[in-house]
Amino acid sequence: MTKTRSGFISIVGKPNVGKSTLLNRLVGTKLAAVSDKPQMTRQVIRGILTEPRGQIVFLDAPGFHKPKDSLGRLMAKEAAQALLDADLYFFMVEPKLPSDSDAEWVRLVEENAGFKDRSDTSKKKKPIFCLINKVDAVSKPTLLPVLEAYQALCNFDELIPISSLKGEQTDVLLEKSFEYLPEGEHYFPDDITSDQAERFLAAECIREKVFRFTGAEVPYSTAVQIESFKEDGQLLRIDAVIFVERDSQKAILIGAKGSKMKQLGTAARIALEEFCGRKVFLKLWVKTLKNWKQDEGKLKQIGFS
Repeated sequence: MTKTRSGFISIVGKPNVGKSTLLNRLVGTKLAAVSDKPQMTRQVIRGILTEPRGQIVFLDAPGFHKPKDSLGRLMAKEAAQALLDADLYFFMVEPKLPSDSDAEWVRLVEENAGFKDRSDTSKKKKPIFCLINKVDAVSKPTLLPVLEAYQALCNFDELIPISSLKGEQTDVLLEKSFEYLPEGEHYFPDDITSDQAERFLAAECIREKVFRFTGAEVPYSTAVQIESFKEDGQLLRIDAVIFVERDSQKAILIGAKGSKMKQLGTAARIALEEFCGRKVFLKLWVKTLKNWKQDEGKLKQIGFS
């Protein structure tokens, strides 16, 4: 009888390298909000893939960055926890030569993997994969020096060029991942793709639309809280509040005669219906909560811990 493998894999890297897109691709459904704007992910998103080979729990962590406010410090804490919880690490980068900050973040992952002495690879307790993402956007000749530079930066267990958007090499990535994970029983039921509440995933869906339909500083000054989440027969009724830091941002988010709010509300409702598999009645409000990103008490008030 073939033994199955199971474990936790942390997907880490700098903002906007494609971590959430990869999570959605590997799990096979949209769990994490994605945007071409950086720092979309604020809290760890857990996605679960179950196959005959075993079960993988992916941890999509906030991007590595230097915190500038209370929200940033909480995001850094989430990323650090994802490192501690992992059996294997996906260190994701773009197809560019590594910078000094890339080297710094590699060291952080190495330390959490138990790799204290870089001269003795036998001390590395947890495997690290380096994933060069977005290879569909570059030519192969330009990719080779990038691969060589990252391999020189760290003795990665695997160095895999991928495209999380197009799905290139993700089958190879999964095959290698199962090879490195320990044998063991499944952590979660086989029929779920996330253990996080639908309320949380609904809030992420709404926040993604804020990122999509607004620009400048507005997306980074917003947070979404689900006020009510009720099943009414085949209908799902969701009431949500979008918090902003300033009244001027509230005006932008609402738009002329409510046009912007109607636009993102319609897009969010359609996405929620696709995810939940039923009709959704969505009501949105916008409220100003001044300087909520700077205040730990206000962060807890709107659902950050």
